[in-house]
Amino acid sequence: MVADTLERLRGLANPKDAWIITSRDLRAAVRAAVPSVPRERVIGEPVGKNTAPAVALAAWWLRGLGPDVVAAILPSDHRVEPASLFRDELAAAARVALERRAIVVLGIPPTRPDTGYGYIEAGEPVAAGSEFRGVVAFREKPDASTAARYVGDGRHLWNAGIFVFAPEVMLEEIRLHAPDLAALLPDLPERPGRGTDAALERYYAAAPSISIDYAVMERTKRAVVARAGFAWDDLGSWAALEAQGAKDAHGNVVHGRVLLQDSSGVIAFSDGGLVAGIGVKDLVIVHTGDVTLVCPRDRAQEVRTLVERIKKEKDADALL
Repeated sequence: MVADTLERLRGLANPKDAWIITSRDLRAAVRAAVPSVPRERVIGEPVGKNTAPAVALAAWWLRGLGPDVVAAILPSDHRVEPASLFRDELAAAARVALERRAIVVLGIPPTRPDTGYGYIEAGEPVAAGSEFRGVVAFREKPDASTAARYVGDGRHLWNAGIFVFAPEVMLEEIRLHAPDLAALLPDLPERPGRGTDAALERYYAAAPSISIDYAVMERTKRAVVARAGFAWDDLGSWAALEAQGAKDAHGNVVHGRVLLQDSSGVIAFSDGGLVAGIGVKDLVIVHTGDVTLVCPRDRAQEVRTLVERIKKEKDADALL
């Protein structure tokens, strides 16, 4: 997916200009997957602290490259089609970001009342006839009835986490709205190189664990939203496999060694061993490594909280 994210930028941005922030454990694998990106620009986080420290780090290292430089934050776990339309809309967002000194967020017209996404309420056009609108508010992940209302009112868009900005603009807003995070940046090297890993250890140890949405986007007055015209889906949940995989006659989507009997609406995944089910309906069943997950499809978004609980229990076990 990282390679796909870079590929869809072909013709708009050079891979040699890309920076990738990933887990330190995945840094070698990412470098191997995208050899066109300079090795020193694949940055490994020693620990995950949500998106604000990563965005701040990117803005810090991209600052000072020139008045016409624009950064785009692109999560890699997205399906985007067609790539040509995505590039056109990203280029338009870059122009508006420069012209208005704004932080442009691409909003996705919702296709279902999804409770796993944040929403953006769009306001008035920034100029007569413009497709870009001011942001009234960023809305947190809603309950089912609120999500249905958002889908119906036509004003709310999914927050895809795609942000476009001049690096200095983002740094200004981080200094204004997240001064504790901004205060850590001058201790980082001017460019990655010798000693970077040690500097990142100190930075991430001190950085707050907070999303860029909480830290900046919900507070800034410089946010502008563009309604995306391309097809989009977040592949960061198991339920998203339903949109990507071929369904059988009973609406099941399977990957790997899976055997289902008298079952419907099941999303099943195995990367080793056999997953078998009889008479089950509307479940997500995942077997990977030494863990098996079973949950209703409509609660697949809660896996993140379960993973955090598993991590805490493993850490507790390690202390015994």
